[in-house]
Amino acid sequence: MNLRKLALGAIAASFIFAGCDNSNPFAAQLPTAQDVFTIFALTGTPPAYPSGLNTYGRSPSRVDGNASFDVAFDINSDGNAILYPVKLVVSSVSGDRIVGLRLVPGTFAAITEAPTGTYPADSAVVASKGQVVVVEANRGFSGDVCSFSLSPNIYTKILVDSIDVKSHTITIQTVMDPNCGFRSFATGIPSK
Repeated sequence: MNLRKLALGAIAASFIFAGCDNSNPFAAQLPTAQDVFTIFALTGTPPAYPSGLNTYGRSPSRVDGNASFDVAFDINSDGNAILYPVKLVVSSVSGDRIVGLRLVPGTFAAITEAPTGTYPADSAVVASKGQVVVVEANRGFSGDVCSFSLSPNIYTKILVDSIDVKSHTITIQTVMDPNCGFRSFATGIPSK
């Protein structure tokens, strides 16, 4: 009788644990996010206009001392977009968040994951219409989204869709993987 109770208890426990299965606590939980934004150039527009992009917040933002952006945008004399990591534009009171930029060859659709390797945080990237830049944004500071993750980085790919020199605007397409350390830009919840 005790053996039978033990067997039934083991079966019940297996159902309970199967219902609460979290066999991979490091698996991605959120789907990638796709957006289109129009960003104003730093030069030739009022400071209140959004000239930056907060990649994780998925929103254009003002470029000011609060450093609430990851990338700032401008247009050079050749009509190309210049992307600046936050560190090159402002110094935050809470410390500089590390954001690296990398120009990646290929079409926007063909770049299905963030490449491994170096993402320079101390230099700007010049991109013409149709070029893709991948952003590596460190979100591991205390209280930030990746503060308890093994990898503190969030990756976003940006396509420079159009540059309007007259209106001082840059239209971009983005795909952001909101899962800490994941590099996939595929639609849905990433598997790697």
